[in-house]
Amino acid sequence: MSLTNSTISRRHCLKLGVTLLGSTAFSPIGSAEANFNLRIVQGTDVDTLDPAISRSTPSQTVFGHIFNTLVKWKDSKLSEIIPDLAESWTKSDNGLKWTFKLRQSVKFHDGTPFDAEAVKFNLDRISDATLGSPNRSLFAGVDEVVVIDTNTVEIRTKEPSPTLLEILTEAYASMNSPTAVKKSGRAYSRNPVGTGPYVISEWIPGQHLIVKRNPDHFGSPGRAATMSFRPVPEPAARVIELTTGNTDIALNIPPESAGAVAQSADLLVEPSSFQIFFELNTTKPPFADPRVRLAVNHAIDRNAIIEKILDGYGRVPEGIFPAGVQGRARQRPYTYAPDKARQMIAEVFPGGYDGTVVMWTPAGRYMKDKAIAEAVQGYLNAVGLKTEFKVWEWATYQKTLYRPDEGKGTGKGSNDANMWLLGTGVTNADWRLRRKFFSTDGSNLTGYSNARVDELLKRAAVDMNYETRMKAYADVQAIIWNEAPNSLVLFDQVQLIGKAKGLKDPEVYASEILRLDQVAKR
Repeated sequence: MSLTNSTISRRHCLKLGVTLLGSTAFSPIGSAEANFNLRIVQGTDVDTLDPAISRSTPSQTVFGHIFNTLVKWKDSKLSEIIPDLAESWTKSDNGLKWTFKLRQSVKFHDGTPFDAEAVKFNLDRISDATLGSPNRSLFAGVDEVVVIDTNTVEIRTKEPSPTLLEILTEAYASMNSPTAVKKSGRAYSRNPVGTGPYVISEWIPGQHLIVKRNPDHFGSPGRAATMSFRPVPEPAARVIELTTGNTDIALNIPPESAGAVAQSADLLVEPSSFQIFFELNTTKPPFADPRVRLAVNHAIDRNAIIEKILDGYGRVPEGIFPAGVQGRARQRPYTYAPDKARQMIAEVFPGGYDGTVVMWTPAGRYMKDKAIAEAVQGYLNAVGLKTEFKVWEWATYQKTLYRPDEGKGTGKGSNDANMWLLGTGVTNADWRLRRKFFSTDGSNLTGYSNARVDELLKRAAVDMNYETRMKAYADVQAIIWNEAPNSLVLFDQVQLIGKAKGLKDPEVYASEILRLDQVAKR
């Protein structure tokens, strides 16, 4: 099915038996329904259960059920930020002090009280350089966290922070039990303790992760008694798990199986803020020169990839922000022009590049990731670049990219590859740009450095005027797309999720995070 513009035909979806998410009434929780195990299969395993050090979307879906944050989005439309562990908050006139009144009588799963000291512990921890969190830069603007009293905490910022509340909604800002973190040390990443509607029961990496309902949760109880998450890397195997009744929800359905899934289950077709790309190592040849980075963007036939590999379930990128990302500034798509790509490469390497371009990709994390990476390899070979290909298991891939050997720092082109396949679904403009393009950010894996981009992002980070802030982000997008990319952009993703009939729809975010605690049987 071919996609046009930003929508999929409702008539076509109904013809296929596809479910378009909407509201459905369900009865209150009952004993028969409440005792069921909600089973989920996804393409990859979680990388860690410590939200402070994770960057993986599959992990964030799990975090959302074990942990709470101070504030959260009201719904998947990101329409409003509402209280979670904080009951209310105020901002000082100068924008430098945020005071949060905390929910009282909340306890972590291990019985530790949730209070202002716990908030300070968590925010100080993620800002501590010794933790090595790839999310540390999110909190770089925090000057100090001050305990006012048991149920009041103050976050003081170095400069006005227009995005602080949005940052505090992120899974990385989850509240962990200080007692458990101190007790477990590095093993905490296997033994998380939060305040959420579910408690960790068992995690056997590569096999399954099971959480059970928290009977003492302060909010709405989880509908399912337990939820189990299993990694099933092969897309066809996930489809079989769903169609044979061995799972209730299957994520990342392969496009060629959409019709078959719609015949025996429900197929959810959801928009995604994910863009899939190869990041390019800008610290060494051949991609140290921006002309080569632009060249390879003209070497790829994106329409062919979308139609032949994705069966139309994708969109040609019109800039580095897909639809649904804050502050999107659309750009003219890169043309497929292999002759132009060869010429641009020859300008930098007159005799041709005599090295080998090392390509890395995960398998099973993104829609048709391995097949698309192989297609890209063919396109690069066609414009004269010799390539070498390596496929990784997702959790190992994440750790290799984000947590390299001690002494090398985080990212900054310190790995052994020239390019690696990734995607990002972050909807916040500041965080999406900063983590990939700000020269000193710990998540800037490519070593990208551009003084104009740095200056625009610095200015926007403290600009409390929404319009001028969005203008700065638009300028950054234009610079990166037209002058100095650090990635080979491929396609804007669409979410395909299979769900057993008779099951309430999950709440699906454009960032591909799912809320499953209110999923129930009809």
